[in-house]
Amino acid sequence: MSSLCFRFGEIAAGDICYNEKMRGTKIKITTLAFGALLIILISISASDKILHLQSFFSRETIISKSEERFPIVSGVVPHHLLAKDIIQNFFEHIFSKERPESIILLSPDHVGVGTLCGINSFITLDPQTGSFQGLKVANSLLGRLRSQTDFCFHKDFVATDHGIVNLLPYISTYSPETKILPILVPSDVSEEQIALLTRMLHFQASPKTVVVASVDFSHYLPKNVAEFHDKKSIRVLLNFEKNAFENLEVDCWQCLYGARLFARLRNKERAETIRYGNSADFLKRERVAATTSYFSVAFGERGENFSEQKEKQITTLLFVGDIMLDRDVERLMNKNNKFWPFRKISRFLEGVDVVIGNLEGPVVKHPPNFGNYSLKFAFSPESVEALSLAHFGLVSLANNHTLDMGVHGFEETKELLTRANIGFVGHPTCGENFSFERREVVFLAFNKIFPFNCPNEKIVKIVEEARKSSQGKFLVVIFHWGKEYQLQSSVSQQELAHQVIDSGADLIIGSHPHVIQEVEQYKGKLIFYSLGNFVFDQYFSNETQQGLAVGVEISLDGVTYRLFPIRSESSQPFLMEQKWSRHFLEKLASRSFPQPFGKLESGIIKAER
Repeated sequence: MSSLCFRFGEIAAGDICYNEKMRGTKIKITTLAFGALLIILISISASDKILHLQSFFSRETIISKSEERFPIVSGVVPHHLLAKDIIQNFFEHIFSKERPESIILLSPDHVGVGTLCGINSFITLDPQTGSFQGLKVANSLLGRLRSQTDFCFHKDFVATDHGIVNLLPYISTYSPETKILPILVPSDVSEEQIALLTRMLHFQASPKTVVVASVDFSHYLPKNVAEFHDKKSIRVLLNFEKNAFENLEVDCWQCLYGARLFARLRNKERAETIRYGNSADFLKRERVAATTSYFSVAFGERGENFSEQKEKQITTLLFVGDIMLDRDVERLMNKNNKFWPFRKISRFLEGVDVVIGNLEGPVVKHPPNFGNYSLKFAFSPESVEALSLAHFGLVSLANNHTLDMGVHGFEETKELLTRANIGFVGHPTCGENFSFERREVVFLAFNKIFPFNCPNEKIVKIVEEARKSSQGKFLVVIFHWGKEYQLQSSVSQQELAHQVIDSGADLIIGSHPHVIQEVEQYKGKLIFYSLGNFVFDQYFSNETQQGLAVGVEISLDGVTYRLFPIRSESSQPFLMEQKWSRHFLEKLASRSFPQPFGKLESGIIKAER
């Protein structure tokens, strides 16, 4: 078991020792060191050398005057050479301020060579390496780090990873005397591991050290999806939302975490955005099925303070339609694996604050076999595990199948969802008013298939009360309503929708018809009467194997809706190809209102809050 010790040199004869691998943290300060520190604090006004000693686990920093003056301490830059202009802009910016002594490059382990090391570790050069591809190596720093964490030393692994080698020519061009320390970060590295490495870098590296995260943002998705995911990724990075990094849709969330934590430790958190872009922009092509997006930023003492920007408050939601995990869907899951329904759509479901769907049935520990053609459903606990792996954060239980296993099955459903950390909203009979809230968004859900159990007057009253108690928050109302397989909503649906918006709702999402119904814009608010199926076994028509996913970006000054058409085969949903997606949205716009609903054709609708 190793300890990490920091010596105070001339001012104190004692050591501060830190052992990260122990459950508790022991900080031992010798009596002499404590006395010396006390003298320093007493004479702080007369001293030219001020030592700030703060808690090791919050904003702990030991900062000298020279470090306070160093302008940039960390940053993020892409490594995809299609974005070479962004890479050049980043390094020009870094080196135009003050030349760093060392640059720590954190890159994803693209090839997965970490598995060849036999241990879950970072991958870097051997400490004896003097130079690497024409640049000096910060091997003395690496020598101090190696005793404190697990490293796999392999020069050839590092030399073949484009996350490292694509950036080195820029450092050579702008500052050939700057030393480098390249580190590959495997995908299974934990938050605790990257945090420990970053803290050690903070204490062991010189004040003139810059930590650079070599990271590309959204991957393998169309541009409109990438832009949607990047909203959260950029917000989490700049706000340093510690618990949200792991669900970002980027190629190395750990690298982002390390660069951002280093800025926090050095107390240099002002963000200066270099540039944002997407590979489709550089290719000058509109319809690219798989794109990569790029975001570059530098953290230092100068630049725009992100906390003052409106984007800090952006929240992203993703709504999908009906989810049924019994009958043929269950058979396919048993034949293949429990994640079968989400295998082709999983990346699309990542990187969002809350993913919401209508869970069309109860989840019980011992589901019966209702038969191939039964209209009663029961899902296994493995289905909840699949939903969790697919990043669902909320499901509606306000539908006509939630009670297929009775009240006991309903209670068991809530228990199993809670264990999986999946929220739920709504009650199948309006017996109780379950609501859900996340990031200043309030959700309500109502089942209108049994109208006598949930009268309109009661719904309107609940919505009015929710609006009064949630001033300034975004209010979403989810309805299970309408007639199956009807492409247009009924007059009664429309009247209720208008009443609910008049009562304070900001958005209405509908389910149950198993096909996509029209979209309406009423008093500036959107009504999606039915999103159709998301996961189901209704293979008998094109309409029942199509769905609509709705991405929502909520900011202080407005709401942006992104419409993502979905196609399904063998109960596996996937994003519709772009050539068909455009045609699909044009047809949906033609039957939505008010007419003309031209904005819908682009797949992006902007509205006021």
